[in-house]
Amino acid sequence: MSKQSDLNLFHSAIHITEERDKRSLEKALLETLNDFVDFKALILMRLPRSSDIEYLELAQTIPLNIYSNYLNEIPSDYGERRIVCDKELLKCINTATIISSTSGNERVIFPILVNNVVTGLLDIYGYQRSEQSDRLISGFIRIYSNFLSIINDNEHDTLTGLLNRKTFDRQLAGLMAKSEKTTSDVRSVERRLSSTSKSYWLGILDIDHFKKINDTFGHIYGDEVLLLFSDLMKKCFRSDDLLFRYGGEEFVIVLSPTNFENAMSVFERFRIQLEAFDFPQVGKVTVSAGITRVEPEHHPSTLLERADGALYYAKEHGRNQVQIYQHLIANGLITEKTIGDDIELF
Repeated sequence: MSKQSDLNLFHSAIHITEERDKRSLEKALLETLNDFVDFKALILMRLPRSSDIEYLELAQTIPLNIYSNYLNEIPSDYGERRIVCDKELLKCINTATIISSTSGNERVIFPILVNNVVTGLLDIYGYQRSEQSDRLISGFIRIYSNFLSIINDNEHDTLTGLLNRKTFDRQLAGLMAKSEKTTSDVRSVERRLSSTSKSYWLGILDIDHFKKINDTFGHIYGDEVLLLFSDLMKKCFRSDDLLFRYGGEEFVIVLSPTNFENAMSVFERFRIQLEAFDFPQVGKVTVSAGITRVEPEHHPSTLLERADGALYYAKEHGRNQVQIYQHLIANGLITEKTIGDDIELF
C-alpha cells in the first residue's frame, strides 16, 4: 500500500473518531467506507433496545433510502424505520461472524460488536469479497465500535444502562434546536392540545413509595426494582425516544415527535404495564408521571419545572397516574405565572 493510501486511511480513521454522538458516528462510518469499497448499497442497522429481536432499526444507507430494494420494512406507527430480520441477518447476529449470502446480489453482512455483544449490522450489496477488502471493512468497523463503546460508557448510567443525567442537557438542547418553532398565537391551550401537529414531549417518572421499598426490603432489592423498571421502559418506549435515569428513582423520557393523544397513550401504556408486573419479593410497583410539550421558545429548566409540576399534581392526587401540564392548565387545576419570556408554575 502506498504512502498516499496510508495517509488516506489515517484521515478516514480521524473522520470517524471526530464525531461525538451516535448518529453522526454512524454517518461517518458509511461515508468512510464509501471512499474505499465498491458496492451497490451500504445499509447500517441497529439491534433494538429490548432483547427480543423482532426487527432491526434502520440507521444509515448509501445511497439514501436504497434499503427498500433489498430488505422488507415493517409498518410502524412510531416513526422509526423497522426492518424484517431475515434468516441471514439473524445468522450474523447469532454467530457474530461475517455472513456471505448465496442468494445473489453479492451480499455480505458484517457484525458490529460493542463490548463483545452484537449491537448492529452492516449489510453490503454488490460487493466482491477479497481478503484485503474484508480486513479494511472490519478495521473501520473496529474503530467505529471502539469509539461507540467510549460514547456509551460516557453517556449511560452504570446501573440501569439508560442515558445519564449529564447527557440530558446536551440531548435536550439538540432536540429543541431541531424542534419547529411554535406559533406566538396562544389564544387557546385546548386548541393546541387537540391539534394533530407533532411535537417532542418531556416526561418525568417517579417510582411511587420507593423509599419504603428500600426501607422494607433493602437497597439490593431497591436496585433490582430500578433495573427491572428500566428494562420495562426499554421494551415499552420507542427506539427513538430518549430514556434517562435522572437520579435515584426519578427518570426522564423525551418522546420523539408525536401528537398529544399519542403522547398520553405511550405514557399510560407504560404505567399500566408496570402496574401489572410482579417484582420479585417486592410485589407490585407503581409510577407517577408528569409530562409537558417541548416548546423551543422556553428554557430547558422551564420545561422541567412544567413536567415536575404535573408530576407533583399526580403524586398529590393519588399517585399511579399520568398528568399533562397543558391539560392541567386548560382545566384550571393548576395556575401559571409569567416571568420574563417564560411561564412558570406557581
